[in-house]
Amino acid sequence: MLTPYFAAVIVVASFLTLRPLGVEGEGLLVLCLLVVNSVVMSVRTAPEKWVPARVGNGLIGVGIVASAALLPFATDSIASVFPFFVAGSIGYRFRPSVSLPLAASVSVACAVSLAIADACGIDTWPPIAGLVVGMPALLGYSRRNRVAALEAQIRERALAERARIARDIHDVLAHSLSGVTMQLEVADALLDGNRIESARESIRRAQSLSREGLVEARRAVQALRDDALPLVPTLRDLVGDQARFEVHGSPREPSVEGSQFLIRSVQEAMTNAHRHAPHAPVDVALTFHPKSIELTVDNQASESPSAVVGSGMGLVGMRERAALVGGTATAGPTDQGWRVHVTLDA
Repeated sequence: MLTPYFAAVIVVASFLTLRPLGVEGEGLLVLCLLVVNSVVMSVRTAPEKWVPARVGNGLIGVGIVASAALLPFATDSIASVFPFFVAGSIGYRFRPSVSLPLAASVSVACAVSLAIADACGIDTWPPIAGLVVGMPALLGYSRRNRVAALEAQIRERALAERARIARDIHDVLAHSLSGVTMQLEVADALLDGNRIESARESIRRAQSLSREGLVEARRAVQALRDDALPLVPTLRDLVGDQARFEVHGSPREPSVEGSQFLIRSVQEAMTNAHRHAPHAPVDVALTFHPKSIELTVDNQASESPSAVVGSGMGLVGMRERAALVGGTATAGPTDQGWRVHVTLDA
């Protein structure tokens, strides 16, 4: 379809090249037809939200008649494109069951108009040429399908992005809030037993988990932006002095989704390690292979393991994220403790 600016160029060029134009006789007729066609083209190329559907559909009918009537006088002018434009608009605006008969009517109207002009002695195209005028409707229909497919793709991507955001925010909040709730329940039970100091320690742990959850939520929001966080520096900052962090191979940046997946995997593994094996050593290794990136998080068994029993939902979420970005995620016991192993094709 034409842009409004290109349509304006065609309208101006038509007024400059179409003859005869005047204020009486044949010149007045041609001028009136040109004005009507110019209005139709200008309105039909305007954004659809500016033009009510009934107005647009009505102008199609006006355009069929006006462009066919103008064609015999416009064969040597740029104004000859008006009926072709109307046919293309028909193909773009209507479904085939409607657009095909309308496009055929454009061709028939143009052929009849040329035949009448020829019978009146006007030097113009042969009537049979009018039969091809409706063919741009096929181009309009093709563009209609491409636009519909593109809009469907955009909607699908938006839904996938919303699901990804919901999943990541849920993971962050689920970890922090479940830990806070657990510690507060423990504190409540300790207070019932008059164990004040132990209850205070549980409350302090709940406060610490709240602060950690806030930091993780901010990281998640940052990771949801269009620009990916630099992978290695982000992981190094995330691990901090809580674990030993090693990088093997030549570092490179994966996709935005891949980078976020690896960052969230480390967050998940570190949270679980500190929850189930507090104070136990943790090793994080990031290895860059030629066609993949490998992440391992090993934590040794704690001398005083936590009594907290995990739900397993964290690993399920990790596997779901891995499947979405073309990776894998596994977790299980080792001789020394527990390992989370993640791979990403990148």
